[in-house]
Amino acid sequence: MRSSMVLGSIAGLAFVLAGATPGAAQMSIPAAPNFGALEGPSSTAILRCNGSDVSAAVAACTAIIQSRQASAQMRSAALVNRGRAYYALGQQDRAIGDFDAGVKADPKSSRALANRGAFYQAKGDLDRALQDYSSAIEANSRDIEAFNQRANVHMLNGDYEKAVADYDRSITINPRFAAGYAGRGEAYRVGGDLDSALRDFGRAIALEPKLAIAFDKRGLVHSERHDYARAVEDFDRALALDPTNTDVLIHRALGYAANGANERALADFDTALKAIPDDRLGHVGRGNLFLQLGQLDRAIADYDRAIALNATFADAFYNRGSAYARKGDFAASLADFDRAIALDPSLPGAFATRGLALVKSGEHSRALADFERAVELNPKDALALYNRGLAKQQTGDNAGGDADIARARAMDPNLTP
Repeated sequence: MRSSMVLGSIAGLAFVLAGATPGAAQMSIPAAPNFGALEGPSSTAILRCNGSDVSAAVAACTAIIQSRQASAQMRSAALVNRGRAYYALGQQDRAIGDFDAGVKADPKSSRALANRGAFYQAKGDLDRALQDYSSAIEANSRDIEAFNQRANVHMLNGDYEKAVADYDRSITINPRFAAGYAGRGEAYRVGGDLDSALRDFGRAIALEPKLAIAFDKRGLVHSERHDYARAVEDFDRALALDPTNTDVLIHRALGYAANGANERALADFDTALKAIPDDRLGHVGRGNLFLQLGQLDRAIADYDRAIALNATFADAFYNRGSAYARKGDFAASLADFDRAIALDPSLPGAFATRGLALVKSGEHSRALADFERAVELNPKDALALYNRGLAKQQTGDNAGGDADIARARAMDPNLTP
């Protein structure tokens, strides 16, 4: 067995941060029911029931609901609007009671069904939300917002093809529906079709130049293409339209960090976390920046906070393990890598980095098994292949090790012992 082995440095570990996940797909609130064609109570009551003053809306909608002049359709619309007002006031039990009553009063009202679906979606009950959006579409096959909302639920479920199909339907009904293009662009982005995503975000912006989410999502596409200058430009435009959006701040911070603008990145992370201290992605992103800067204790503190907020966040365990490894605490790093892999067995980086930690701990056979898995998950990872070769040499397989190292160097000539 050869003795002069040097495996890839743990100091060079890659950072992992779950970016804009499918859960970040746009989620517009369904429009309120239309009173315009309904006869009954006074126009003043109708205006207040439709108004932005939620307390006044509750009173006006209640008057309509109790009016003998109100038709079943008008009563349904008023119940839905009052439910929306109750929801805005934090009275969720009353809100769902009104949505249920609104659907009962007019079972064919696509607006009543879609608004109840939005309530279920906000509560995380995606099955019920999907059922209500589908019923809304059955009631009105041209309800573009019901198609849009159902597509959003498909996004949250990871059903990107179904999401694209529903966004397609909404755009077919109204080719100028900017939200449909933005939603479909996001489905393409998370599905890996970046060219189609760019086209759709561009269409959305052309139709609605003040649609902040379209600039944000297009910025993410540029980031995924490593065009960080353009990404930051789009994030800037999104923030100009929506200055308090902390998600965009974090996206811009990641763009700055990737482009070497560390001070600007840290300022954006700090601003976002001051506004929302419990943003786990913000803590992981800032932790990654601290890790990159060699500020390991500050990195670990941010990962600790992210894990306290969500103990199933595999990326946080993975990156904290990287920080511990760089500190030389291989027992702690191995525990974190074990946890990350248990939570997400598809993380190739976690196997590769755990393999390095195992090498440092003298456990070469276990390290070899991890490098095997890392290469299996990502056959194009030259460093994992190289390290597998070194691990094979450490365990007595010199011929296999030489072959792996030769292949790795063919993939990346810059790899050196």
